[in-house]
Amino acid sequence: MGTFGASALLAAALTACASPAAPQDNQPSAAAETSAATPTPTPTPTSEAKTYTADQLAAIVGKLRDSADRRLSVLGSADLARSMETAKAAITSLKVAPAECQELAGASNITAFDGAAMAAGQSIDSAAGSMSMVTLAAGLDESVLARIASEQQHVETCATMTMTASGVDYTVTLRPLEGAGSVPGTVAYRTDTTSSDGKKQSTIKAQAVQHGVLMTAVALGGESEADAVRRAGALLDAAAALIK
Repeated sequence: MGTFGASALLAAALTACASPAAPQDNQPSAAAETSAATPTPTPTPTSEAKTYTADQLAAIVGKLRDSADRRLSVLGSADLARSMETAKAAITSLKVAPAECQELAGASNITAFDGAAMAAGQSIDSAAGSMSMVTLAAGLDESVLARIASEQQHVETCATMTMTASGVDYTVTLRPLEGAGSVPGTVAYRTDTTSSDGKKQSTIKAQAVQHGVLMTAVALGGESEADAVRRAGALLDAAAALIK
């Protein structure tokens, strides 16, 4: 996957959007399955936040393995910076309705990641038609981390949104999911993004905070929705085990 593909997954990791700037039929999509919604999780106290540099986070990502037991490809600092800028440009240009869903879509809080230590890794399985990405962010303001616990409620409130990006209209639906790993306080949901010309992309996203580090896993494609949820949860669990 090139920088554009990484930017699309990174945008999904930073927001509730499944890359609304460019959903494509030839991109893997999570299979349509029914999965029960989880109740709003109770915030779980975590131990004292640790200080990590971008290099330290990248070293953690470099130890993670995908569902086929292959190490993730760690984005180099230059590639990550380019992907971040591309993702930010796409996110900040979004127009979201209803207005109260603007924050969930990411356009109003993307600058929260400025100055944070970040690392990202990705996996592509062409045979299975799947993609996965994990991002780790340290040094975020406590208010940003606190919002993660309440994001499930926002997902339910903004279950259906409309977005406009680069003159193209999109319908975005969100559905809470369960079973994404075992990290306390994990929030997971499925995003289906459909453009006005009928192109659709589905993404599974799971997020949790471990020792002050925001962990996000995004999964697309694979055998089924359950498979994508399992892959995202496994990445969170593996990352959490290395953040001590």
